[in-house]
Amino acid sequence: MVIWLLTRRGARKIIDVYHPCFYVEASTTDLHELARKLKDHPQVQETMFTKVYTLLDPQRPRQVLKITPRRLQWFRRVAEMIDRWGKYHTYQFYDVDLRIPTRYLEKNHVFFNAEVLWTGASFQLQDSQWAVDYPPPLFSTIHLSIKRKQKKQIPTPTDTLAQIQLDETIIEEDNELDSMLTAVRYIKKINPDIIYTQHGDSMLFPFLLHRAQTQGISSQIIFGREKNIPVRSMKQASSYMSYGRIIHRPAFYTLKGRAHIDQMSSFFYSESGVAGLLDVSRCANLSLQLLSRLGAGTAISQIQVNTARKQGGVIPWKKNLPETWKTAEDLLQSDRGGLILDPFVGIHERVVELDFASLYPNIMVLHKISPETLLCSCCPESTHRVPQLQYPICQKQPGFLPQVLTPILDRRFRFKARMKHPCYDTERYAQLQQAWKWVLLVCFGYTGYKNARFGRIECHESITAFSREKLLTALHCAEQAGYIVLHGIIDSLWIKGVHPTCSPEQLARDIGRKTGIRMDVEGAYHWIVFLPNKQSSVGALNRYYGVFEDGTIKTRGIELRQHSTPPFFKQMQQEMLTVMQKKTSCAAVFAAMDEVIEVGRKAAVQLRRNTVPPKQFIITSRVAKEVSSYQVNTAVKAALQQFASLGVNIHPGQRVQFVITDQHATEPFKKVCIAEFLTKDTTLDVSFYLRFLARCMETMLSPFGYTFNRCFQLIQ
Repeated sequence: MVIWLLTRRGARKIIDVYHPCFYVEASTTDLHELARKLKDHPQVQETMFTKVYTLLDPQRPRQVLKITPRRLQWFRRVAEMIDRWGKYHTYQFYDVDLRIPTRYLEKNHVFFNAEVLWTGASFQLQDSQWAVDYPPPLFSTIHLSIKRKQKKQIPTPTDTLAQIQLDETIIEEDNELDSMLTAVRYIKKINPDIIYTQHGDSMLFPFLLHRAQTQGISSQIIFGREKNIPVRSMKQASSYMSYGRIIHRPAFYTLKGRAHIDQMSSFFYSESGVAGLLDVSRCANLSLQLLSRLGAGTAISQIQVNTARKQGGVIPWKKNLPETWKTAEDLLQSDRGGLILDPFVGIHERVVELDFASLYPNIMVLHKISPETLLCSCCPESTHRVPQLQYPICQKQPGFLPQVLTPILDRRFRFKARMKHPCYDTERYAQLQQAWKWVLLVCFGYTGYKNARFGRIECHESITAFSREKLLTALHCAEQAGYIVLHGIIDSLWIKGVHPTCSPEQLARDIGRKTGIRMDVEGAYHWIVFLPNKQSSVGALNRYYGVFEDGTIKTRGIELRQHSTPPFFKQMQQEMLTVMQKKTSCAAVFAAMDEVIEVGRKAAVQLRRNTVPPKQFIITSRVAKEVSSYQVNTAVKAALQQFASLGVNIHPGQRVQFVITDQHATEPFKKVCIAEFLTKDTTLDVSFYLRFLARCMETMLSPFGYTFNRCFQLIQ
């Protein structure tokens, strides 16, 4: 194992020997036969019979064979070899696919980014992993970027390197070979702890390494601290499905001895900055560099593994917890989500929004929902049952997942309180609470995720069942207090006082007492508009806009919030909202309709007169499949065909940008113009964009009686 310590005198490298083990469970005969086979195997250092227990079955010790491979690089190889010997069903494995660096640090009772004292033989921890106030490491940083000499309008592998920029220093030698070697020497001299890039994983490092290979110096492109290890990809690019969307993850280009953080592909960095990234890194015991490329799901999964190991449990390699048998009627009852109340379409004034605080995580903690507590064998007659589903919940065990979530909930609420307190660095604590917000959001989803180590579909069903009950309780409390409920969605209610008997703040406290989960007043609106579904007149679940009493605007689901919408139309909707923002009543908003419509008319005039740069009409679309799989001649297919003709392969999950030049054309180069080829003289399909404009107007104005056809007529 190689460990890097950041000291007052700079970075220090430490090398330590480490021999992790894994466990194999099988029948007594099979285990003794396996031990005989491995006794003199050259890749195995030691075998030993012992007993372990799993978190989901702590009462039953398991007889296992402990296997210690001779080298770290053989660890997974030995496990896979044994699995093949058993024809993939004879043996059950534990502690095989755990992250080796995390295991090593846990063994030494330290964690990533902890303050430690190195005695020369061991670490002495000077820190606490879940401390709220801790001295953050003083990382030195540098920003790396490059410029190409492009031979075409679109970047290609045949481009050459023009210059390399490191912060304010520009490196531009007589040839690209010297420029790259000079950059390597400069980084070695400056010796930063973190190298920041933009599109480093997807563009910068692949191009740089390609040019280095062309020049025959790929082995010399060493941006890490290890002398003989050049930049390389840790994991290949991939596309995967997440919540119905195709996501593309570029390859990971990682460094040894320092961190490379791609600011454009790091979810945690974009949501919570380096402060949030560092805080989650410490608590999850994951390296800063790795966590920057992974999501909140990886963080919560690692925290679960860490907690289980601290309790002495072993971690199964391949999850084997099938769903319990259900009849069709049972499935119909259990396979449901959170409660949603259709909104009353239209504009409403003096509306208050109430939100449960971290509803799903708090339900898991309050009701001890965990894989080992639901349907447990020790409490079949438990009186603590899931509403509607009647699953019994253990009355003896505290629950593993609640133990994981309790410190996370406490941490986020403390950060959130500090974010609002003027005595603290509000920006920093806003980043910290945002990071943990995402970790809490995914903890619920992971209970129903098929590959989650501690997932169980009955947990997922139980959480939503409790959430439905609690939102109904909140609804009844509101109605009894003289309010009507205009809309409700999972953990939020929008209410309006008719004959209120208490303030919204008092109502929120009453709901919190009755449900056991705190409810907050998100804000009071001057007015709010609930929009209809695009396919019907029924209220859309998450499409609305409104103005709080402090003057701030809140929007959800409209084109202004969508990544695909061209900037021109986002700006138009924002100007409409700016006009409406000044109004404090429904009557005033109705009276301002002519002024709002005039914003749309002016936009249409600009569009017809071609006074707006074409780049303002760029549509951004996520690619769902390979170009050959598209059957219909859509604009996205046309864009992909243009890229393919240039030798550029766009993978599912990546985004393409283009403008519509002739929506009815069949030839790709006539139908759209990709953003890379866009010029100020590019001709747009005005009729297409006028209809787009009318749809954006309809979104804003439909509750006021303006249909698409009427909006289209208004801009003619």
